[in-house]
Amino acid sequence: MTGLIICEKPNVAKKIAEALGKPKKKSHNSVPYYELERNGESIVVASAVGHLYTLQEKTKTKFGDYPVYDINWVPASTLDEKKYIQKYIDALKKVSKDANKFYVATDWDIEGELIGYHALNFSCGQKNAHRLRFSSLTKKEILKAYENPNEIDFGLVDAGDSRHKIDWYFGINVSRALMQAVSSVKRWKTLSTGRVQGPALAFLVDKELEIRNFVPTPYWVLEALLDNDLIAVHELEKFWDEEQANKAYEKVKGQKQATVSDVKKSMKTIPPNPPFDLGALQREAHNMFRFSPKKTQEVAQKLYEKGYCSYPRTSSQKLPDDKAYMDEVLKNLSKNKNYKPYIETILNENRKPISGKKDDPAHPAVHAVDVPKEKLPDDELKLYELIARRTIALYWDNAKREYSKINLDINGETFKLSGSRTVEEGWHEIYYYTKFDEVELPELKKNDVINVNNINFEAKETKPPKRYTMASIIKELEKRKLGTKATRADILEKLTKRGYVIEDGSLTVTDLGIGVTETLRKYCPEIVEETLTRDLEDKLELIQDKKIKKEEVIQETKDKLTKILGEFRLKEKEIGTELVDKLDSTNRSLQIIGKCKCGGDMIIIRTKGKKRFVGCSNYPDCEVTFPLPQKGRIKVLNEVCEKCQNPVIGLDRIKICVNPDCSTRISEEDKKEIEKAEKEEKICPKCGNKLLIKKGPYGVFRGCENYPKCKYTEKLNGESNEKEIVGKCPKCGSDLYKRKGRFGEFIGCSNYPKCRHTEKIDKKKEDTPGETKAETKKEAKPKTTKKAAPKKTATKTTKTTKTTKTTKTTKTTKTTAKKTATKKTTTKKATAKKTAEK
Repeated sequence: MTGLIICEKPNVAKKIAEALGKPKKKSHNSVPYYELERNGESIVVASAVGHLYTLQEKTKTKFGDYPVYDINWVPASTLDEKKYIQKYIDALKKVSKDANKFYVATDWDIEGELIGYHALNFSCGQKNAHRLRFSSLTKKEILKAYENPNEIDFGLVDAGDSRHKIDWYFGINVSRALMQAVSSVKRWKTLSTGRVQGPALAFLVDKELEIRNFVPTPYWVLEALLDNDLIAVHELEKFWDEEQANKAYEKVKGQKQATVSDVKKSMKTIPPNPPFDLGALQREAHNMFRFSPKKTQEVAQKLYEKGYCSYPRTSSQKLPDDKAYMDEVLKNLSKNKNYKPYIETILNENRKPISGKKDDPAHPAVHAVDVPKEKLPDDELKLYELIARRTIALYWDNAKREYSKINLDINGETFKLSGSRTVEEGWHEIYYYTKFDEVELPELKKNDVINVNNINFEAKETKPPKRYTMASIIKELEKRKLGTKATRADILEKLTKRGYVIEDGSLTVTDLGIGVTETLRKYCPEIVEETLTRDLEDKLELIQDKKIKKEEVIQETKDKLTKILGEFRLKEKEIGTELVDKLDSTNRSLQIIGKCKCGGDMIIIRTKGKKRFVGCSNYPDCEVTFPLPQKGRIKVLNEVCEKCQNPVIGLDRIKICVNPDCSTRISEEDKKEIEKAEKEEKICPKCGNKLLIKKGPYGVFRGCENYPKCKYTEKLNGESNEKEIVGKCPKCGSDLYKRKGRFGEFIGCSNYPKCRHTEKIDKKKEDTPGETKAETKKEAKPKTTKKAAPKKTATKTTKTTKTTKTTKTTKTTKTTAKKTATKKTTTKKATAKKTAEK
């Protein structure tokens, strides 16, 4: 008796073989498989490599032919980029010849069921097999699945088959129609849409148009600047009537004291964040590490295949009910010394984890299952830590936070102070990624008097709604029931790849994206309506539950699509003309960075060698060109340099003039330093080679001639750009670095984000190198890091200059949080900036 176990990926095959016995590794055409003995039975463990088969037209049609429905499943190796897949098909065919018992052990979802069945049916010639289902690659889970197999779920197979065929019909046929329309007016552009891609782009377009058409509404804010850098805001927060605002200002203008009229404090317990489903993991990884949803999904899959976390494509927010399994997981995680103290307490006290509301019949929430046995790549380590700490924190105590609200009377007008502080960190000590605003207020009681230092009266305007980000769009897709947990990341990647959307911190829809959507809405609105795709999702679930036949749904889809595309073809040239206009508009907006002094457009030009520079559209009459940095994301800002009147561009997170000789790029001080530096030869302190004078987007500097082997750099004045270590962190013992942030220099822990300790730079002690406030003043280590709050200069003007109140490490920091959208935005941006710099 020989059993063949078919897995989805080679790494999984190895894990399963090692769990079942002592395997011998063999190979066929360099494709590995494993042989072992278990309970007298010979077992072969082999793998696919994802989908081995793909849909293709039976008879190839001409480019302009649509609709096309005559398709079948063929080996994916027929595609040039997937020729390697044939080796895996051949290996499965070979090992299946001697097998008389078959097991499918692919991922436990619709795609996994279809991948397993195709490998079994097309490669091995079998119609049915035992099915192994597991959610993590622990030995216990694998053995349990092997000893208790069930059957292939043909409802899942049919649903997967139907989904692929319907998506092919929509994607290929509508995309062909769009490209044929462009071709009909003698142009070419690769365009695409699909059953889910169309509606997803449509609601992004709606948001973009809402932003573009937004008309701001004026309002006024009134703030009192108090002692201890406290900022109290008028109880109305926003005055929509200028006359009312002026009256209130006149009453409080010049007042020097505020009286406490009311003090309220409340304590709130904050439970741990629920376990990760895939969407929540993608959102958190984007917020913390700027990972795209696609990248998070891929990295999580690698961790699963290595046996370090559970299956990631899940909708559940609940850990497994099997306590013995979870206890084993916790014992595995306790091998990490940082987790061990928490896990010992959890096991000794028999604690139970919290759960979220969402459930998934196939898989539990994403959770860590073991500690890494090898050094993980940086991205994998970051995501693993995120998952592992979230898993452990589920068992820990609630955090406790105190919220304070203080009302102040200033000559009959009521102003508010709001504060919050962490009293007990609880789970936040383990899962420190969640940010708490620490805004402590002084101990005040009714009738206390506070000095008013100034009154700030400011005119503002409402802001347009925010664009979606890669994090928020996933949540919106879930809410609208568009796509599946496994496909949403791919949809976003396609929208970006096709040039419909630009991802630059937020998702900006291009003119092309707007044009495609508006064209489809005009000529075949069903393609971008959410009701059509949602209706199909419901029917796919009915197929999965074996309540309707897949043939009925597929035929119904063909009939609808034929009608839609028939109407589309009748207006092909009109559609093509509109699309080309939007295409040209998008290309111009992405390439034109501003105006040349001759009147032409300054355009980003890319050579065949993929080098980039700026040139004038009036070439050869105008030969003005500027070099561009060859690395970094360039953003068109539509701004002009105040010094030389050339265009200013965004380069990653900075703004630079495109003119490398502009004084904004090279200061007078730099010019003097260059003259001195050219007379002086310097040696690299790291490798002994010469230091050369170089120009970069961030200014002039000395860099090692042995670059990129040696990356040492220093300022022209000899100051090294290496990070300056100024002491030890009082919280975790790691090095403290001097850093530059949005609001100036500060001291931060090198162990960020695990440790968020920061300190202000004590100007009085700057003359004592290497000595920080943390070292000179032995304070108790803080529970939380205090954050910077904006401090405004008070004048009766329409604009105010914002400075920063730098924070202290103790709980004596005093500032006030404004509960307005403007304040929240400032806080988020500051946090994001610090995260990027650290």
